[in-house]
Amino acid sequence: MSNDFFTILTAVGKNKLAAATTGGAPLKLTQMAVGDGDNGGYYTPSEAQAALKHEVWRAPLNNLATDPQNPNWIIAELVIPDTVGGFTIREVGVFDADGALIAVGKFPESYKPVLADGANKQLYVRLIMEVSNAAAVTLQVDPSVVLATRAAVDQRIAEELAKLDGKPSVRVATIGAIALAGLQTIDGVALQAGDRVLAKNQANGADNGIYVAAAGNWGRAADANASMEVTPGLFVAVEQGAVNGGAIWQLLDAGAPVVLGVTALVFERVSGRTGVSAGSYNRVTVGPRGEVLGGSQLVAFDPAQTFPVQAYRRNALINGGFDIWQRGVSQTTTGYGSADRWLMDLGSGLSGVTMSKMDASVADTEALGGATSFLRLALTKAPSSKVREYCQINQRVENLRRFSGKQLTLSFWARADKPCSILAYVEQWFSAPYVEALKNRALNSAAANLSSAWQRFSFTFTSPSLQGRAIGSQGDDCLSVFIGLSYSDALPELNAIATAQTGVFDIAQVQLEEGPVATQFERRLSGEELALCQRYYETGYAVARYMGGDDSVGWVSFKQSKRTFPAIAFRHPVTGVPGQGIATNNGSPTPDVAGIGLIYNTNQDKLTDGFTCGAAAFIPSNANDAIIQSRWTADAEL
Repeated sequence: MSNDFFTILTAVGKNKLAAATTGGAPLKLTQMAVGDGDNGGYYTPSEAQAALKHEVWRAPLNNLATDPQNPNWIIAELVIPDTVGGFTIREVGVFDADGALIAVGKFPESYKPVLADGANKQLYVRLIMEVSNAAAVTLQVDPSVVLATRAAVDQRIAEELAKLDGKPSVRVATIGAIALAGLQTIDGVALQAGDRVLAKNQANGADNGIYVAAAGNWGRAADANASMEVTPGLFVAVEQGAVNGGAIWQLLDAGAPVVLGVTALVFERVSGRTGVSAGSYNRVTVGPRGEVLGGSQLVAFDPAQTFPVQAYRRNALINGGFDIWQRGVSQTTTGYGSADRWLMDLGSGLSGVTMSKMDASVADTEALGGATSFLRLALTKAPSSKVREYCQINQRVENLRRFSGKQLTLSFWARADKPCSILAYVEQWFSAPYVEALKNRALNSAAANLSSAWQRFSFTFTSPSLQGRAIGSQGDDCLSVFIGLSYSDALPELNAIATAQTGVFDIAQVQLEEGPVATQFERRLSGEELALCQRYYETGYAVARYMGGDDSVGWVSFKQSKRTFPAIAFRHPVTGVPGQGIATNNGSPTPDVAGIGLIYNTNQDKLTDGFTCGAAAFIPSNANDAIIQSRWTADAEL
């Protein structure tokens, strides 16, 4: 006799299943029986059987379900308790509610002992039936007679634990959107297969959740891969990471039951490092959960700095709050091109850099103590090796004499889109054009570490005495302040930043003041700040009136006297074409006028207060009411 083990449907079982499939009453399986075979031996089950050869025990089904991998397999389970036994099982059958044998199977010989035999155990019997339509079978058991196996208990415990809000820790949490595939580095941690990861920054919030890292596509973790396991209040600790290591994140209430893969999951940090260094602060920014998210590192005031700010102008820098942008709100090339008084320096021509004005959000304003704007530098390309490429901003502070031998403090706020560094340095410059050999370092490059949260940094130094130095006569000696973000290895003197960097950097409230401490940022009125900027750069509209013959002239008076003889340029007020204007003749615009420029200014006039301008060759078609309009700029920057 063959010793292969199998299960078949009986003829009665096939007929009842066929009837149920074609619209009859569903087949309801209720009981399972075991027997010791044909005279204590194996036999080959047949479709004609209506009963087991020698039934020894019968009971209601313990479980009845379809196989998750094979939908046409119905699995019937029976647990024989430890109080029953003293027989050997060689056959098994499943019966319906009418008592008919529906399926019969040949079972591997198994002895079921009782305690009198000197041993005892529960026996778990499992029978698999293959049907053409599992939907025709009612999968229901009587819960009052179900016995649990160890495996079933373990599985149920695991399922219930997975529903708890407190999840086992993850190795890392994301700091930006990622591809949910492959072994990658997140928050400075190189992942290994099997690492748990909290993805919380995906573009589609429904893709957020807890995943298990793998070389291929990632899957959601077993304790967070069903909607009932991902509920508001879920929290998870993060083991490692430069930004999120040691933090605990919690899932916020979405306002409706979570449907995993559909509902956007939003996580909020409830504890952990915030990037604020330990210490004493006189001003802090507190998050919605009471966390300190930022602080000004002002631990003591110099006695000379305790009187009201209205009595003393402290900040030697102009437009340190980045509120004035007369030239435009962004630039991508070296030079003065956007923020007043701030020059973007890209060395020999670093590409992929944009400096732009950013309006402060309410959160930014509160973190910075009242700021309305800040400067953003976006670097998409790192400086090339062995080439003098770099990215830094620079303000040249007029009147170097005022700083001779004095103790100064430079302070500013900064943040970045990822952990990185920023540096500051200060130099004394003598007599333009500035010669590298004559520059004198006042503050050597000092670096600080940035995070995604606003932080305030300060550097105190003493500006060298000017004894023995040759001071120029043109008023262009200056203290040159630099804030740097990325440098090539061709500049070892600026190696406080170890490697060339890319990223998005935000800078706010830059202040240079006398004394050993960084005081609160000095806020000037907008009109006053603009007036200070206009000493170095101003723009406006010029109107020249036709005077007869081939002559036209107009006078422009500066709002602020310029630092020195300014470079004055003209451009069309609409098209921006250099040297052009637009004429209005008898109330109507006429063709564009070329040759707009300075006219009737003497060599002795330094043009620090204004100028006369016009187009010498302009002859209108009608002499009445003929004027020329043009846009002008006056540049007297250091």
